[in-house]
Amino acid sequence: MLTHEAFPGERQNLIAQRLATHGRVLAGDLAQEFNVSEHSIRRDLAALAEAGICKRVYGGAISVAPVRGGDHAQADRKSSLGLAAAALIQSGQHIFIDGGTTNASISSAIDHNLAISITTNSPAIALELEKLPLADVILLGGRLHKATGSTVGLTAIQQLSNFNFDLCFLGACAIDAVKGVTAFDMDDAEFKRTVVSRSGQIVVAATNEKLSSIAHYQVASCEELGVLVVEKDAPAERLGPIQAKVSNIVVAS
Repeated sequence: MLTHEAFPGERQNLIAQRLATHGRVLAGDLAQEFNVSEHSIRRDLAALAEAGICKRVYGGAISVAPVRGGDHAQADRKSSLGLAAAALIQSGQHIFIDGGTTNASISSAIDHNLAISITTNSPAIALELEKLPLADVILLGGRLHKATGSTVGLTAIQQLSNFNFDLCFLGACAIDAVKGVTAFDMDDAEFKRTVVSRSGQIVVAATNEKLSSIAHYQVASCEELGVLVVEKDAPAERLGPIQAKVSNIVVAS
């Protein structure tokens, strides 16, 4: 459990996840869970509302995205995204897979017949990749970021200087036509920016609630993305503005 000493960005990331899953949160419940004052939670909700993640209501906040089922529905959605994204990988490539549950689905969907090199900063994803018989898997070290379960910080960034990736599957907390890809945590955003600089093509697989949303820290512009993979029912009002900025949109089946 997070304490009052936790960074606000970490709390806000977890609050955003609860909003995406449940559709609403109560300030009193969050204050008790994170062991902080309701005033701190209200500041978090105000920041998320300003970023377009939620709308403030009496006692808490509601998601600005439609509520989408439970854990199984979430898993099915991300599995479809994973299959569509993994189909972009070609034999002989050196790819990078960022942390995150959607990218974990990509890892699970990679063709076992591909001879590839894969670098990741996620221990959980590295374990999944070890199942690929022809893949050379490299796990970056560094400080483990508890909110994302991935390594970030100086050590991980320095290690990236040794690599040039053909393809990068970048984790995105949010993507907006104007602000591009953004993240909730400053260290995570810095790491992602470095990955972008070392990659030939950037791929982002995004669930519907992340479209036309903005988090706190800049990662990459829409123009820097090579491919955006979206759900088959991605809302036109959310996807439309982004579609004009990204060169290739792949719709998951």
